[in-house]
Amino acid sequence: TSTLLFTFIVAAVVTVGTSTVDKVNRVLFLVKIVAMAMVLTFLAPNVTESYLLSMPVEQGLVIAAIPVIFTSFGFHGSIPAIVNYLDGHTPSLRKAILIGSAIPLIIYVFWQLVTLGVVNQSTLLDNQGLSALISTLATTVHKSNLGQTIGVFADLALLTSFLGVSLGLFEFLGDSLKKQGKGNSRVLVGAVTFLPPMGFALFYPQGFIMALGYAAIALVVLAIFLPILMVKKVRAQSEQNHYQVIGGNLGLAVTSTVGVCIVGAQLLITMGVLPALG
Repeated sequence: TSTLLFTFIVAAVVTVGTSTVDKVNRVLFLVKIVAMAMVLTFLAPNVTESYLLSMPVEQGLVIAAIPVIFTSFGFHGSIPAIVNYLDGHTPSLRKAILIGSAIPLIIYVFWQLVTLGVVNQSTLLDNQGLSALISTLATTVHKSNLGQTIGVFADLALLTSFLGVSLGLFEFLGDSLKKQGKGNSRVLVGAVTFLPPMGFALFYPQGFIMALGYAAIALVVLAIFLPILMVKKVRAQSEQNHYQVIGGNLGLAVTSTVGVCIVGAQLLITMGVLPALG
């Protein structure tokens, strides 16, 4: 029931339009910042330096986490919707991408510092899920209401991300259906966008982290390999282009290598060489 309700609410917001997603996300983000500040206030005094310096290198979990982390920060699919929303205004678009990428990164770093600094590695390696982690944190700092606060923060982090990713997928599928001459019904696009993932969540609810890992391969193609090919083609066609991203061919080569490494990490997880997360 909760899955159906969650999907219906998000689908309704996204189907109405980008402006609605923007307004709703702003409100949710402000509440999330308040929850984050409360979590930091509770947990920061209990951070242990030795916990932060220990990493599960032997188990290969650091490498295994790379595809999931990459997908978690893979907002590239939302860029076409943002371009349309900002009417292609380059300065505003640049600001939106830079600030919109920096804020989640800062929040993520603070979250990692306070959680990894409060819970030791042996407890984290038990991998009992988010609910167990929240319970452990609340018990460690002796704050009964901490669990609810972290739960609110985690739910809002998921919801705001889901809105952004859903908007990008919605716009992409809408353009695809329009090009195929299948109409421009936003309700139809909404159904195509949300029904498949809702079915996955209903019949395989424990597969969220696994799905993020496999999605990394598709995202590498979308966000790394295709842009590199487009850059190469544009540079070959127009050598007098006034604007060019710094780095030259070396930057493209390094970026390609990173993409190959991400795909390789996920393939090693699939083959059982690296441990699976989740």
